[in-house]
Amino acid sequence: MDTGPSEVPEQDLTSLKKLEMTDVLEDIKMLLEQHDNPALELQRYLSEVESKINDENKLKLESVDRNHIKHLIEKHPYFKNPSTYHIRLITIMKYLKKKGVDITLNDFDLLVDEIIMSIDDVEKISYGKYSRKRF
Repeated sequence: MDTGPSEVPEQDLTSLKKLEMTDVLEDIKMLLEQHDNPALELQRYLSEVESKINDENKLKLESVDRNHIKHLIEKHPYFKNPSTYHIRLITIMKYLKKKGVDITLNDFDLLVDEIIMSIDDVEKISYGKYSRKRF
């Protein structure tokens, strides 16, 4: 038996390789130089870049600590002492930003909406408006 450190296979990062703008520009220049009419190749390349960007955004969103976000939301004064008036998603997003959470991620508002709905006694009035029952 090998008692050495176990190696965990890394994810296939070839398709998820972090994109650098200089690399993208160099690739586009190369395509333009190699082909007389590079429209199809350029479209194919741009769709690949777009899918890589989407994959990176999904990974960033999945790496967010949901329990930490939920804990911060529950510390908001509204959730500590709910009133008869509702609270808006934008208010919660501003609060999270103030607490140091990176809210610039794509679809972060949908993640926060899902987290808010997982809090006990929270009811969704309409998109971006929530009410919590008083205790």
